[in-house]
This record gives sequence, structure tokens and C-alpha cells, in this order.
Amino acid sequence: MLFQAANNKKGLSVIIGYVLLIVISIVMSVIVYQWLKTYVPKDVASCQDGTSMFIKKTTYNCTSKILTVTVTNTGRFGIDGYFIRTSDTAGAELATIDLSSKLIGTTAERLEQISGSEIRFSNYENSLSPEDTANVHSDSFNTSSYTRLYKIELIPVRIQELDNQKRVVTCGDAKSEEALTCN
Repeated sequence: MLFQAANNKKGLSVIIGYVLLIVISIVMSVIVYQWLKTYVPKDVASCQDGTSMFIKKTTYNCTSKILTVTVTNTGRFGIDGYFIRTSDTAGAELATIDLSSKLIGTTAERLEQISGSEIRFSNYENSLSPEDTANVHSDSFNTSSYTRLYKIELIPVRIQELDNQKRVVTCGDAKSEEALTCN
């Protein structure tokens, strides 16, 4: 009888050990989850509804490899600049080649206009306003390092105030696309 009681206590202590191990694992996972949650932004920065940019004209010369893009602001808010991507594969759904480094102009002009891979309209924030009657902007790109381009995508960019800080916000919902034909 005494022998059976000792065996039951050993079995009980093993079960308690497993229960404690499981409880400690669950508590640690909850702590790690709460800690990692602080690294994820709560609000994703997005452009205001009504932000829109239109590709007014594209000129693509396949022999000189010069691409000229003319855009206009057709929305309700000013735009700071745009990201430009292209595709050198016919029928590709995504344009994955960044053309910002191929902007043609003097070195000083290019340094003022390129911020990361964003092409800015000027040094003033959101300078391409919809109220301006001459709200048209043209840029030319040297695409000689590519055989042939088939499409371009422009994604407008705004500078907005978020949490008392000015931030660059990408307007992915206002993306413009156009197929390129040789002129």
C-alpha cells in the first residue's frame, strides 16, 4: 500500500511538471506577442481620397531610348512627386524597373528632383496643385540600358502630417499605367 502511494506521487509530479511547462510556454508566447505588437504601426499612412494623377502624354523613342512623361494633377490635393516603374517584358503585369535614376538633367537639377527613388516636382511640398491652370509636369528619362520598354506605372506621392511629423505617403490607390509604343 505504501509502495503504491509513492508511485502515484511520482506520476502526479510528472503531470504537474508538464502542466507548468505548458503554462510557462503560453505565458512567454503572450509576452512576446505583446512586445512584437509594439513594432507594427497601428495606422497605415495612406493618401486622402481624391488624390489623383493622370499621365497626359508619353513619348518613347525606341532609337534614341528617350522616354518623356507628362503628368497632370486631376485630384483635389497637391502632389509632391511620383515613383516611376517600367517593364521591359511584353505582357508583364507588374512594372518592376525603377527609372528614377535615369532622369535626364544637370546634376544639380537631378539632386533637387530625386529624393530616394521619388521624383519630386520642386523643392516645395505638394507643389503640383490641382488649382493651378498650368499643373502639367514633364520629365525625360534615358532608357538606353534597356532593350525595349512596354509599359510604365506612376504612383503619386504626397507629404502629409502624421503624428505631428511630416511624412512621405505613397498613393498606391491612385496609380496610373500606360502602354508604351515606339515613336
